[in-house]
Amino acid sequence: MLKQIGKIIVANAGDDTLSCIDLSSKKLDHIIHLKDFNNKDNKSIANSPSIGPWEMIYDGLQFAYCTNAYDNSIFKIDIKRGKIIDMIYVGSFPTCIRYFDNHLFIANSDSNSISIIDEKRFSLVENIPVGEKPTDIEIDEVRRKVYVANSNGYSMNVIDLEGQNNETIKLNNNPVKMILDGEYMYILYNVNNSIINNSNISLMNLKNSRENELIELKGIFTTMLKINSEEIIFIANIDKGYIYRMNIEKRSLSSKTKLMGMPNKMEWDGDDTIYITDISKDILYLFSIKANDIINQIRVGREPGGILVI
Repeated sequence: MLKQIGKIIVANAGDDTLSCIDLSSKKLDHIIHLKDFNNKDNKSIANSPSIGPWEMIYDGLQFAYCTNAYDNSIFKIDIKRGKIIDMIYVGSFPTCIRYFDNHLFIANSDSNSISIIDEKRFSLVENIPVGEKPTDIEIDEVRRKVYVANSNGYSMNVIDLEGQNNETIKLNNNPVKMILDGEYMYILYNVNNSIINNSNISLMNLKNSRENELIELKGIFTTMLKINSEEIIFIANIDKGYIYRMNIEKRSLSSKTKLMGMPNKMEWDGDDTIYITDISKDILYLFSIKANDIINQIRVGREPGGILVI
């Protein structure tokens, strides 16, 4: 059970900051400048190349962990004090990060590996090779399996944390986002035939790896968010700039909402609000599920991506 603090934190890759927003006022509270941190050797990183904060995860108590894609590092951040307290280097271009069983799992997109970090010691346990350009991770906490979407490898890796097996499942297209739902996995694919860029969503039975395509989509879609048993809300990146709402049972798009720029990442507050970062307009949108529309927008840092709701 996560301890609610009442903050939204947005990772801004373009200016190496974290925007901290107060949930009650829906206003920017303060900014964490990542380059103000001194590393373990007490050396300032202020004059180092771009850090590129990408995605974050929260341990449910006090600490958040941020992947820094350009710096190949992970920052440990004390949320209560708004202070970076430690850092560790992992693989090349770390993006997706997940938390399970006192360990952090990080997808290193440019070194085709998954880094596992012991959270308590904040030390690297191992690097596990996976397919080309891993971009998303889902963890089955019951069966203790880690699923990795390889966005340029037409494949998914399944890592068994108990048996240490590392299985590769071949796919027909490149997966970019997964959602675990019991014994099934929703998979968002990019379909590129060198002429047009389209996408589709499939449902995979994890027992036999068989897929059932749910819907074909025109355009480049980069993420999706399942909010209940009936529908998925997902967004189109770059070429469309819409939020599309899909009914799973009917396998159809029920509505779409136009944004101003390029929607990037999404998070749900568990109630009525979906938070969406816009990478070209430097905005965090607040989307009401009931109203089916944008109800607010907050200016954040440059090139916002990952969102943490705590």
